[in-house]
Amino acid sequence: MTTRPVLLFLLILVAARELPAQTPEQQLRQANQLYQQGKFPEAREAYGAILRSGLESPELLYNLGNACYKCGAIPAAILNYERARRLLPGDDDLRHNLQIAGMVITDRIEPAPRLFVWDYWDGIKNWFSLFGLTLTVYLFYALLAVMASAFFLARTYALRKIALLAGCVTFVLFLFLLVVLIARLGDVTRTDEGIVMSQIVTVKNSPDAKSSDAFVLHGGVKVQLIDSVGGWSKVRIADGKVGWLEASAVEVI
Repeated sequence: MTTRPVLLFLLILVAARELPAQTPEQQLRQANQLYQQGKFPEAREAYGAILRSGLESPELLYNLGNACYKCGAIPAAILNYERARRLLPGDDDLRHNLQIAGMVITDRIEPAPRLFVWDYWDGIKNWFSLFGLTLTVYLFYALLAVMASAFFLARTYALRKIALLAGCVTFVLFLFLLVVLIARLGDVTRTDEGIVMSQIVTVKNSPDAKSSDAFVLHGGVKVQLIDSVGGWSKVRIADGKVGWLEASAVEVI
């Protein structure tokens, strides 16, 4: 597991604020050096400090996940890998490291079957990065404006017909990409998924410590958050089982 450079322009944005004792570039360089020297707890803290300063990127979350993994903090590693994957879902190294971390956790939960069409839809959404998809939507919007201008400015029927056909195709593609972009933004900003952070937690049948036990989960398991009452969260795991656990035992991705 190797570290990655964080995007420079993000660092410049943070550095443009009130200057701290160390610049983000210096903090990042120090964190990477600590990781390369095998000082993983110190590197973990250094990466975390950069995140707390307001900077966030998939590369930084990836590096923090690696440091957590090297420290043996598997739930924290999975949490940061999952956060990075939301921003960069198609990254092979990230997917590989997440799979390795998933092999270390205790629970082996087989996901419930779902329609293949949802797998194709996820593949389409994850084809581009969020930035790339946003840029593509803007480009098609600009191209649509060009086609509209060409239609109204064309002096012959043939040119207008070509502009109209090209504009219709561009409009359909623009709408499709806009729907995909909205879906991707929903994935990035969703707050209904979390990672179990406690080493072991007993899931209850109702939000009450005296309630009967439903099943047991261990640290690192990904859950869907479907309800909350007081200090309890109702969760669903990949195989469809549902129960309640203390909210402090899970952290939102």
